[in-house]
Amino acid sequence: MNVNWVRLFNNKVSDLEYSDHWNIIKDDNLLPSRSPTGWNFYKTSSFARFHCSTCPNKWASAKALIIFSMRLQNGEGEVKVRFCKQQCRQNHAVEANFVEPVFDEENIKQVLNRLIAKIQQRCYHESIGKRTTWCESNVKVQGPHEKKHCEACKLGICTEES
Repeated sequence: MNVNWVRLFNNKVSDLEYSDHWNIIKDDNLLPSRSPTGWNFYKTSSFARFHCSTCPNKWASAKALIIFSMRLQNGEGEVKVRFCKQQCRQNHAVEANFVEPVFDEENIKQVLNRLIAKIQQRCYHESIGKRTTWCESNVKVQGPHEKKHCEACKLGICTEES
């Protein structure tokens, strides 16, 4: 798991008013339909960049999907995260691999703010009211959603329309 995600997550959970210990781990097999009893599921999106592993192509997405599953049990909090991947749309001799999104620090912080709010709601039963946090970027992203290059679409969990 990217050290920025872990560091920023640890900073955010240390601000909670509880003494529970929290951990965040990456889980590439995480799916909402497979969330065990006692786990709370949450999905969100953020601006991210992608870099093809086969060619020099790069692209951006304003709505890179991130899914979380969280639980608090006996003072131990655990968060599992899956970053939904995308595939290069260039024609390659061999089908290009799906690649993970790359998030800048500001967008990671915004995603983690939303995650912490969900932890407060679902694990500590706090009433946090309605919050809105927008992810902004300096890059204008245009173009249609391409289902055939979207891992979340292939898994049936995508929130985008074609």
